[in-house]
Amino acid sequence: MIKRARSLALCGLLVTALPAMSSQVVIPAGEFVSPVILDQEISRVWVDAFRLDVQPVTRNEFADFVRKHPEWQRDRTPRIFHDGGYLTNWLSAVEPGSAETAPVTQVSWFAARAYCEADGGSLPTLEQWEYALSVQRQQANLNDDDYAREVFAWYTQTPFISRAEDNEAMLGLLGQVNEWLEDYQLLLSNGEKIDFGGGSCGDTARMLANFDAAHYATFLRYQSRSNYTPVTTTSTLGFRCAYPEE
Repeated sequence: MIKRARSLALCGLLVTALPAMSSQVVIPAGEFVSPVILDQEISRVWVDAFRLDVQPVTRNEFADFVRKHPEWQRDRTPRIFHDGGYLTNWLSAVEPGSAETAPVTQVSWFAARAYCEADGGSLPTLEQWEYALSVQRQQANLNDDDYAREVFAWYTQTPFISRAEDNEAMLGLLGQVNEWLEDYQLLLSNGEKIDFGGGSCGDTARMLANFDAAHYATFLRYQSRSNYTPVTTTSTLGFRCAYPEE
């Protein structure tokens, strides 16, 4: 697999950079307060240390994957694993064409999982992804208002343009593409108790740990993830991989 080489200019001790030429960083073990209430109460979540890709998987990297695993080429992958839009923006089944270093999109949850598993990893869980973001927010000294602006900007402007492009510590978690997670629909575990479609302010309020712009921005991301199905392929949805820290 083609690996990305990127230097990390990180200060402090919250994130540990791996040796030079690595495309991952170590997210240290720790706990954080879940910004969205999933189990009727605000809870602190413990997350074990893990490694995380520095950036979302690129079109070029995914092309390398489908060449090695032809069963995941767009003309060979069964429709039960995608909604018909799988890699349709590529030049051919194995050539992405332009923007090879941009995040790969139009990949289903099934395809994203297969890629990570082939690389010895997995899609990050919701807790891993959110915890990594909370660590990176601390690392970057990104206050609540700036964080909220980053999130809202993603929904109102063109993707693939990092809103924090000069801030390596953010790992591209904001401002590029929305990302598949292993348990991306966890928010729906409350099922019939939540009426997202109705746009109920009361339902939204019950899910927020606090009533401010930052928590609402996080809830917006949670709700957007919950709109996907495993076969979804869109131009704004990509992924990155997580790996155990041994």
